[in-house]
Amino acid sequence: MTIPVEQNWGPHLSVKSDRKWFGFNSIAITGFAAAFDFILLIAASAAGHLFYERLVFGGLADPSLYVGIGLLVATIFVLAMFGIHAYRPSELLSFRRQLVWISAFLPAALLFLLAVVLFLKIGTTISRGAIITTAVFSIGGLIALRLFWHRHLSRAVARAAFPSRRVLLICPGAMPTEPVVQRAALSGLCVKHTMRITEANMALASAYEKHGITDVDEVLVAWSDYGNLPALEQCLIALRQFCVPVSVMFGGIVGDVVEGLAQTVGERRVFLTHRPPLDFYERWLKRAFDIVFSIAALVVMFPICVVIAAAIKLDSPGPVLFAQSRKGYNGRAFRILKFRSMSVMEDSINVRQATRNDPRVTRVGSFIRSTSLDELPQFWNILRGDMSVVGPRPHALVHDDIYGALIARYASRRHVKPGLTGWAQINGCRGETPTVDRMADRVRHDLWYINNWSLWLDLKIVFWTVVTVIDRRNVY
Repeated sequence: MTIPVEQNWGPHLSVKSDRKWFGFNSIAITGFAAAFDFILLIAASAAGHLFYERLVFGGLADPSLYVGIGLLVATIFVLAMFGIHAYRPSELLSFRRQLVWISAFLPAALLFLLAVVLFLKIGTTISRGAIITTAVFSIGGLIALRLFWHRHLSRAVARAAFPSRRVLLICPGAMPTEPVVQRAALSGLCVKHTMRITEANMALASAYEKHGITDVDEVLVAWSDYGNLPALEQCLIALRQFCVPVSVMFGGIVGDVVEGLAQTVGERRVFLTHRPPLDFYERWLKRAFDIVFSIAALVVMFPICVVIAAAIKLDSPGPVLFAQSRKGYNGRAFRILKFRSMSVMEDSINVRQATRNDPRVTRVGSFIRSTSLDELPQFWNILRGDMSVVGPRPHALVHDDIYGALIARYASRRHVKPGLTGWAQINGCRGETPTVDRMADRVRHDLWYINNWSLWLDLKIVFWTVVTVIDRRNVY
């Protein structure tokens, strides 16, 4: 048997990697990122006060009070970010997540400050204009820092400046390794050598010693060949004689299973492949959010709804609203509301998904569909309790029957109420699903949402829905 060893992984795996330096750099970056945020928020508070005083009153006042305010806000913000490990290098690389956390934690810190001001009855000594200016400076500064960290860390990862643990990667002969190497780099691992298992009966120990692979800190076995599990078993047995940690990373269905919540049954570990419907507290919390959000949306969007209704009436004959049967929580049927965007009123078994340049779509309908404005009446469905703000998007009954027969876990989408938007929609699974694979990808995202639900996740999805709604590429 032969185990080819690949020594060269290109620029992603430079020999520049060094354990001591990375151990210091990883901790240092976390500390520096937190310290920079702390200092910036204090400076923004003082600068905001001085700028406002200069702009409005033409003079400069004592900024000491606002330095104290900045100290309070900075402490709350940095502790909250530390609490969710947002200063780790791998998290600083995600500019999107950082924006969401800034948008959530900074206003929360300012609201806490206002609550303290009202409680202590010191509102007359603090300028609201200076607070607003401080908030603008703080947001701008935090975003600028995130752009710096994202750019700097992305380059560092590309130069392999950060991996701390040197890894021997073992995988089946035909398995592509580049995705594994890139993931490893983001997790602080440097793949120094690669062994490809090309035969089941292998002599791993002799190959290990022959190639002199003694400069690794651990072994990572990436496995997706489930038709050749004996080879994996022999590999793990052979690795027991070496005093290095061994980890196994699975792909495919096994990888999906082991990503679930781990529990203990007797002496065995079991994995929750999908969570049950939300408990009483979670349902109450989600429902409260739905009611508050839908009422606010209906009030704010009412003038826009009136304009859309008038445009539909002037553009084509027919009703303003269109109702269609859908399945909701636990398979219960309800009538979903939309602004009419087509010249037809298809329901029941006669439903075809809209396609690009679909002749059934009206002129006004084309615009409101691509901007998702046709979905606004569904806030009434949410207020009635048929739907939720966030959840799996409901499909026409005929499509439920078709995809339910083709996709094994399709029905699990109905473990929660259908949503106006969802995790699938902000991850590119929006619009037409011309193939079963496209629908299966949407289902996979929906099930991930159900298994990982939290109110914070709902808020995140709502935020990114607003951001991504301008992307009209897959909506007709």
